[in-house]
Amino acid sequence: MTEPTAFISEDPMVASHSPPELAVSAVNPASLLRMGEDKPSRLAHWLATLGDPDFARWLAGFAPTHFYVGSEFCEHLLPSTNMLKKAVDHARDLNLRIALLTPIASPQVMRALADLLPCLPEGCEVVANDWGVAHFVKEHFPALRLAAGRILCRMLKDPRLGQSNLPAQCDFDPAPLRPMFARLGFCRMEIDVPLSVNSDTFSTLPMHTSVHVPFSCVAKGRMCRIGSLALQGPERFAVGRKCRKECLKISARLERPTASDTFSAYQLGNTIVSRHSREALGFVMSAVEQGRINRLVVPGEAI
Repeated sequence: MTEPTAFISEDPMVASHSPPELAVSAVNPASLLRMGEDKPSRLAHWLATLGDPDFARWLAGFAPTHFYVGSEFCEHLLPSTNMLKKAVDHARDLNLRIALLTPIASPQVMRALADLLPCLPEGCEVVANDWGVAHFVKEHFPALRLAAGRILCRMLKDPRLGQSNLPAQCDFDPAPLRPMFARLGFCRMEIDVPLSVNSDTFSTLPMHTSVHVPFSCVAKGRMCRIGSLALQGPERFAVGRKCRKECLKISARLERPTASDTFSAYQLGNTIVSRHSREALGFVMSAVEQGRINRLVVPGEAI
């Protein structure tokens, strides 16, 4: 397989009348089967999953093209080899392309990837959030395609900062990473919606880009706050505790009694996410309709 172009200089956007690619991300491959293939089924799924009727109705107009399985944030949420094989089969049955989400590397992650990556068909994407993972994929699995994940494509994303403290531009600047992207052969990048989003935000994307909606990753760590609440002693709020995947069932709304935040923020395991404002989603929807965004990534499991 010919290695993909590392950094695309020509206009990567699709024609304005072409629908965008739509990737559904999930930890559990069974989530894909609950969606359904027709528009009414998709609408019901997005209503139940996202809780935003206007956005759900708009989103239901696009048929999924990709299935993202795994986790960008936690090593404990990588699929087993059996789960990944089932996900590949589900995606094939539904005529979807599959991508593997991968977190920041640890010895455990690297051992898991050595078993998981051979399960992916040639040409599948691996979303790397660690330079070591990207190098490992490039060296040992060159038939797979690399995407730079949201953790690599960093930007100012904490909506709890006052608007007066925000710089004029909070969007991702790929220029400092351009040589590394080219060296590792990234075929696309994944970004959150910037805090300072406006009508021009998505007009100059330098390469094929996946935009995550309707939640942005604010921050992540290794300590699982949700999983630690029931513990006592030195294991509480410590890394390395046994994972029971509490984050798949429990989330916590984060509020500040002395502040009136515009964005809703949530604790999911070891990660804080924020929900985009209606205005921000409006800019995204407009950019999609103008052909400036060629792939959306939406969680297929409720938060």
